Amino acid sequence: MRVAIYARVSTDDKGQDVENQLMQLRDYCKAKNYTIVKEYTEYITGTGKKRRPVFEEMMEDARKRKFDILLVWSYDRFSRAGLKDIHYINDLNEWGVKFVSYQESFLDTTSEMGELLLPIFAWIAKQEAKKISERTKAGLQRAKSEGKNLGRPKAEINLQEILALRQQGLSLVKIANKIGCSKETVRRRLNELERTSMQTGSDSLKVIQSEESNESVSDKLSQRTGELKLNQNTDINGSQINNNQNSNQNIEIGENERQI
Repeated sequence: MRVAIYARVSTDDKGQDVENQLMQLRDYCKAKNYTIVKEYTEYITGTGKKRRPVFEEMMEDARKRKFDILLVWSYDRFSRAGLKDIHYINDLNEWGVKFVSYQESFLDTTSEMGELLLPIFAWIAKQEAKKISERTKAGLQRAKSEGKNLGRPKAEINLQEILALRQQGLSLVKIANKIGCSKETVRRRLNELERTSMQTGSDSLKVIQSEESNESVSDKLSQRTGELKLNQNTDINGSQINNNQNSNQNIEIGENERQI
């Protein structure tokens, strides 16, 4: 049987050495007449969630059936998340690769007992995940009933600062980076202010400029005001023309009457 060995230690393991694991695992393979095709050793720093490139390489090799058995020192060396990672063993089983834990004889899928226990462990892991989910939902529901804000706290946006930065010619991205929010937040607040300005007739937004062009809101306001004036002048001029026409007609009528 072709065997791959996986050994792992972390900085939290005081006095542990990966060679201590490898030595006993090699002896185990020798006693079983297994052929070691590869040894995967990994050193993990800290307890945070980090990528495990060696582990990922090993699982990919297992998927390609480069070995028949995966041998580990103990399950906690294989997984740092307990039974939540039992799906890895299920994957190995689907790929036709057996899993053996040196320290836990019941975690040996080369035996009938191990094959029997694997679904049980998977069921336990599923139930535990379900309980965690239910507890989380219950906690959220309680917080909601107590009127607590479940979302992220709203960022404090200083509109005067945004306007001042915009007046200095800064882009939306630079403004967002400077005040610590997203570009879309800055854009949205500026758009809200622009709409308010247009409705109230306020000219306090002269410093806001469109991202797509250099035209300021004040320019837009001036343009619209100019259009209104043009329309008014057109009406006034039109009225004046009509009045002049009426005056000319009256003059002609008066002259005709004198001739008569």
